[in-house]
Amino acid sequence: MWGDMDFQNGFFVLLLAPEFYLPLRNMGTYYHSRMEAIGAAERIVELFEMPLPEAPAVVETLPETRSLDIRLQDVRFAYEPGREALRGIDLALHTPERVALVGASGAGKSTLASLLLGFIRPDAGRIEVNGHDLARLDPDDWRRYIAWLPQRPRIFHGTLLENIRLARPDAGPDEVRRAAALARADEFIDRLPLGYDTLVGERGQGLSGGQAQRVALARAFLKDAPFVILDEATASLDAENEALIEQALETLAKDRLLLVIAHRLRTVERADRIVVMSDGQVIEQGRHAELLQGQGAYARLVEAAA
Repeated sequence: MWGDMDFQNGFFVLLLAPEFYLPLRNMGTYYHSRMEAIGAAERIVELFEMPLPEAPAVVETLPETRSLDIRLQDVRFAYEPGREALRGIDLALHTPERVALVGASGAGKSTLASLLLGFIRPDAGRIEVNGHDLARLDPDDWRRYIAWLPQRPRIFHGTLLENIRLARPDAGPDEVRRAAALARADEFIDRLPLGYDTLVGERGQGLSGGQAQRVALARAFLKDAPFVILDEATASLDAENEALIEQALETLAKDRLLLVIAHRLRTVERADRIVVMSDGQVIEQGRHAELLQGQGAYARLVEAAA
């Protein structure tokens, strides 16, 4: 068009062309967003269509107690046929005791915790709580006795007060503050301009990993459950936050049954009992010093981690 179009018209065409093709350029973005939405919707539909666990014919409730005697007898579980995650687990847990579960990834530690939480049920064997078959206990009633601290705690959109009070919705503000103090969470909450009324985002937006973990720990103190399951609460934390949480755990462990899934072996040295798992089985049990002297699987794990 050189010589046939003046500058003003040419400049106008150059400005107009990008706007003309903008819908075509956006089409690719919209297409990918649509495919992502379809994928997410399929997972949601799959979740809604998942059948609920079959309810026992007779539902029992556990008599009110703070002393627990949990026994796993030849417990087996497989996520799919031919791939057993647990193979004949025999284990006893008692109050008060701090038990550490250790082993390589895939050893069955998290599966064992999920069975105790009632998220899944064993394919074979039996889990007893104070002589009652766990499969026959009312799941909601049983979970009143458990506080669970996963490695990545779920923080919801709302105030810090509301997030801690999830453990006991009827708890008063003073009870929430006492729980936060025991969890060493008051150390950062009191420095915030709005304190316990500070709004946090979904998945703990606005909190560091250590702060989110201390909020979750405050829930455990507020619930005051006799059985606490920890999935390496100090993993991926800096030294300062790790020290604060370990101090809080010392308090939480008193007069309770504490089950710790440990990935870092130095955190289990003070456990009353260390349970070593491998390939879905319990292969060793004992205290730190005893297992080191035995020169078995635990000693090899410690040596590899050194």
